[in-house]
Amino acid sequence: MKTLRIILIVLLVIIALLGVGLQIFLTKGLTTALNDAVFPAVKSMYGLDMSIENASVNLFKGSATLQGFAARNLKGYQEPMLLTFDSFRLEIEMMSLLKRDPIIIKLAEAAGATLVVERNKERTFNVKELADALKPIESAEAPEAAQPKPAAEKAEPVPVHIRRIAIDATVLYVDSKRGRNIPLNLRLTGSDLFTIPAAGQPDSLLVLRGTLADDKNSFVTDLNAIIKPLTDPANPTFNATGNILDIDAEFLKEFLSDNEMSSGPFSIKPSITCNKGQLKGSSLDITLADLKIYGEDIGDTTLTIPVSGTLRNRNYEITSAIQSLASKQSASILKAIGMKELGLSSTNQPGDLLMQGLTNNVKEIAGSPELQKLIQQVVPGAQPTNTSTTNPPLKKAFGDVLFEQLEKNVKEVKPSDTEALKGLFNNLLGK
Repeated sequence: MKTLRIILIVLLVIIALLGVGLQIFLTKGLTTALNDAVFPAVKSMYGLDMSIENASVNLFKGSATLQGFAARNLKGYQEPMLLTFDSFRLEIEMMSLLKRDPIIIKLAEAAGATLVVERNKERTFNVKELADALKPIESAEAPEAAQPKPAAEKAEPVPVHIRRIAIDATVLYVDSKRGRNIPLNLRLTGSDLFTIPAAGQPDSLLVLRGTLADDKNSFVTDLNAIIKPLTDPANPTFNATGNILDIDAEFLKEFLSDNEMSSGPFSIKPSITCNKGQLKGSSLDITLADLKIYGEDIGDTTLTIPVSGTLRNRNYEITSAIQSLASKQSASILKAIGMKELGLSSTNQPGDLLMQGLTNNVKEIAGSPELQKLIQQVVPGAQPTNTSTTNPPLKKAFGDVLFEQLEKNVKEVKPSDTEALKGLFNNLLGK
């Protein structure tokens, strides 16, 4: 018995020493292992260069901490970094690792994070390029050889329950082609995220709030998503609603200017319903403030764009959105288009509009100053109200028009005959 006791004590000491050694490695050696072995393997597979200043795991508290993480940007992009964060903390219920029904993550929290979303001069996005690189490679085997494994051979998924998630981040949007650099301060919080459905399980909630980093009154974001268990993260089921308010119209400047339109700040109100990655009954309401078409005031205008397809391949039904807009703002838009076709400006008075329309579309009037003066006298409202000049008598204006047309159209009229002809016209008209 004494010998057995000694053996047990020795075994307990060895186990304790192994535990302490493992803890020391997880505290001190994990950083080296990640930087020297794990991250280089990731770089060789996906071209993603990562590093970390410190990584540690505390088995006794069930926590893991990463500090000073950095992922460099992909080749072909000007920004040096893709993702950085000051710290990331994970807290796990240790007993749940043994039971695995489910594994409970009490907290996943990131602070001081910066994500760079960049569009390069070739108009490709770094995050899209990375997502495509991370997609699993489809098998090239024959269909017979690629049959799914029998159910008995499939590994059962381990259920996970994330009780709380909180991420404070700056999302920096960079457009290299247009020279834009827009930082957004965002906070993402979530509760009760599940990977496996269970009876009595609540729906998950994600909330995204934020503003423009240098203007707290712009890009005011308030989005909410109710999510079903993430059994397939690539094809989730959720409902998302909210608002993104007061976005600088610079985002739409190219589109608007190409169509002779202008706008103040715009807002987006999404209503997205996704069922296993399939979008149905979804739409984006884009409200343009102070919209102008061809210089004509249309006012605040909402463009409802139906969204269909899948999360990976979305279809924006622009045609039906424009038809909807036309039906709501038909009078204003038709007026704007009509004035554009006539070459008119909505800033003019009615009389000015008439004269502008005549001079723009009747070349004989456009080339006749005397005829324009006559029209201003005989057409009600055509005379500018802010003029201080005195119009000539109507008979004289009529005679000046006739004489002007003779000079232009009768080649026999010579410059030397000008004064004699004017006198003759005045006598005929009783002047």
